[in-house]
Amino acid sequence: MAPASLTKEVGRLSGGWRMKLALVRAMLLKADILLLDEPTNHLDLQMVEWLEEFLRGWNGACIVVSHDRYFLDRVTSRTLDLSFGRLEDYPAPYARYLTLREERMERRLQEYEEQQAFIARTEEFIRKYKAGQRAREARGRQTRLDRLERIERPQDYEGINLKLSPAVRSGREVVRTSELRVGYVGADGEHQLITTPELLIERGDRVALVGPNGSGKSTLLKTLIGEIPPLKGRLTFGSNVKVGYYAQGHERLPAEGTPLSVLLATYPMGEEAARTFLGRFLFSDDDVFKRVGSLSGGERSRLALASLLLQQANVLLLDEPTNHLDIHTRETLEEMLREFDGTVLFVSHDRFFIDRVATRTWVINEGRVTTYLGNYTDYHRQLAKKAEPSKPEPVVVAPVAPPPPPRRGGERPGSAQKALLATERDIAKLEGRLNDVSDALAVASIDGDVAALERLGMEYERIQTELDAAYAKWEELTLLADGAVTAP
Repeated sequence: MAPASLTKEVGRLSGGWRMKLALVRAMLLKADILLLDEPTNHLDLQMVEWLEEFLRGWNGACIVVSHDRYFLDRVTSRTLDLSFGRLEDYPAPYARYLTLREERMERRLQEYEEQQAFIARTEEFIRKYKAGQRAREARGRQTRLDRLERIERPQDYEGINLKLSPAVRSGREVVRTSELRVGYVGADGEHQLITTPELLIERGDRVALVGPNGSGKSTLLKTLIGEIPPLKGRLTFGSNVKVGYYAQGHERLPAEGTPLSVLLATYPMGEEAARTFLGRFLFSDDDVFKRVGSLSGGERSRLALASLLLQQANVLLLDEPTNHLDIHTRETLEEMLREFDGTVLFVSHDRFFIDRVATRTWVINEGRVTTYLGNYTDYHRQLAKKAEPSKPEPVVVAPVAPPPPPRRGGERPGSAQKALLATERDIAKLEGRLNDVSDALAVASIDGDVAALERLGMEYERIQTELDAAYAKWEELTLLADGAVTAP
């Protein structure tokens, strides 16, 4: 924090700084137990990772409420599920809790269905023999049935129904930029936040934009949609591109409007159709007439998503789309974006969400955008690989330095760049297939399907080998494209 900020009123600090201040205050108390309510809200990824390491080394007890699944898996050893007015205990972190909960739900559903079948048989017996020779037995069964403790049908979460279909398909190139200087112009002149290399987004890319709070992620998105002009450089959209934008603060939702009026203004439809569509996003009865300004954060997020889907865009720019969404709605949104036949560029601090959705990652660090292939985990893997100490190369003493190898006469300047782009597309496809096989392996492991495990394991190794080869080719082509190596 800058020295000038140390004397600011707490209410004037940003959400991120208020959260950091609250965490520091809790830690200084030297308590035996920490109660943390959504501690990762408003924190950037670097701070979240620091908090994880702190809590993993914490000697006291900790109870944490969070929608950050990655954080829960890293920090917790036990999960308390509060659903439908009932608190249930699972002796496991989040990922294992999901399996245990599913098994528990299946067992309860089976018990419920068996009891319902027993009740139906007993009622049929009573109806059939209540006036006959077995009337006494029928009355006895009725008495036992009246005293039977009924098992309630297990309740599960009501999910929203998301399916996104673009009206038209965009061209292969969606967005191309020159080197950009991104920022804003204030009363005292220009304020540069980011510089970028030449950027290219192609149809089907799902790009995650990550970086510290205040680094300019939202400003870059607004520059790409034309709300803020670049300080320097230019950008062009490809053919048939229709952009849909999801604003982090839901600024595009009119505070005095209602969910019903927002949808009717977004897309021409009848009131009944609009109410039915809103029902898919858990707006029922009089909810559709609520004032937008009085909606909760989760309700505004669902309304913004509903409006976005009606736009039938083929390019989505999403600024923190998971904010205020519960875990089940996040999972639904993940599946929608993975199946979306279009292009996505999104800002998120949810690493689990990034890993599930992204095929490429743009990282803002010290005011510069660097692009990486793969999701957040792949990005960290590449960083770790770069950080590995390189082995010293043997010193070779030669009396005469060999002449430089000649360049191939037939090679054109742009050929390496074209090959690089083709290789990047191959890598994105292989990573997608690897993620699918990984998911299938997890299911097979839970089911104990040995044959499937063997088959999928071999498939995983084969794809991983192809992916390693593609990465090696990509690194070679990157050097060629940059002019660092002359082709033999």
